[in-house]
Amino acid sequence: MSHTAAGLLFGLLLVLINYSQVVIARTGINIQQVTSPVEHAEGPHWDHNAQWLYFVDIVNNNIYKYDPSTKNVTRTYLKTGPVGFVIPVNGTTNQFVAGSGRSFVHFVWDTKYNNSNPAIRTLAIVDQNEEGNRWNDGKADVIGRFWGGTIGPEVNDQVVAGEATLYRIDSNFVPVVEVRPVTNSNGLAWSSDNTKFYYIDTPTLQVVVYDFDFKSGTISNRRVAFDLAANNIQGLPDGMTIDADGNLFVAVFNGGCVIHVNPRTRKLLRIIPMPAEKVTSVTFGGPELDILYVTTSRRDVKSSELQKQPLAGSVFAVTGLGVHGLPANSFKMNCDTVRAYSNSYNKNSRELV
Repeated sequence: MSHTAAGLLFGLLLVLINYSQVVIARTGINIQQVTSPVEHAEGPHWDHNAQWLYFVDIVNNNIYKYDPSTKNVTRTYLKTGPVGFVIPVNGTTNQFVAGSGRSFVHFVWDTKYNNSNPAIRTLAIVDQNEEGNRWNDGKADVIGRFWGGTIGPEVNDQVVAGEATLYRIDSNFVPVVEVRPVTNSNGLAWSSDNTKFYYIDTPTLQVVVYDFDFKSGTISNRRVAFDLAANNIQGLPDGMTIDADGNLFVAVFNGGCVIHVNPRTRKLLRIIPMPAEKVTSVTFGGPELDILYVTTSRRDVKSSELQKQPLAGSVFAVTGLGVHGLPANSFKMNCDTVRAYSNSYNKNSRELV
């Protein structure tokens, strides 16, 4: 999509949204499509060392790498089930953890190439008694521990309430329950000083904040940081990231926008309309961490609606926001484990031995 087309879409969407409290600078903000559409793009993760963007297509079990320097996109497929997130393993260039189905898995992928059958090892299985559940959003904290949650079964386009969980997984691969019950575990973010943990359980229409002890990896003192309904925002809170000023960017699913909010004052700062209704997640990337990458979905969008939003399912790059993000963390594994897993991979057969 050209800059001109993006600007026209941006202006049109801005007209369609009528919030008296919105502050948004149309001049200087640019929205550019950077990938072709997939069915349900989610879970963006910026690898700051490599300067690559990873994201997933949940329902098709695919993981993608987008290289902004070449515009090249490569893909791998996890046969273990729908993929909610992907996170690089710290200190490696070809090892990752992901949530696939209800499994927390480790896999090896040379991202220069497409691979439909990477070597996969299951590290843990969650929600043992909830077979209809699957992993959803997940990230690593500053220590390299994994935090992420599940989503309950979807029945008639509705998620069954109260059957999911937010977990923490350390390098021993033992899932620890952090919040239960939840319905649709979604966006996560930490403050730059690692004293606050922000979290979204989508149907609550709220972002909540906990005190975070990064040394022990514990959370406490839950309270509301932002309420979408109280601010007359239509749609559902989905993925989330934080900027260096401590303000949150939240994807609004079925709302066609990203909202920028101050969690300390609970105030809406601005709305960034997007060229797709189902906005799923956000992350900062680029050399200066000043590009907001936004994932979107076309899942269950009728063909008549796709004519109005043909770019739905694409990843977009938003520039000119005037803020910077924080680097994403990688998952830390024991060095001996990383070495053992690497050695157990037979590059010729692409199978674990």
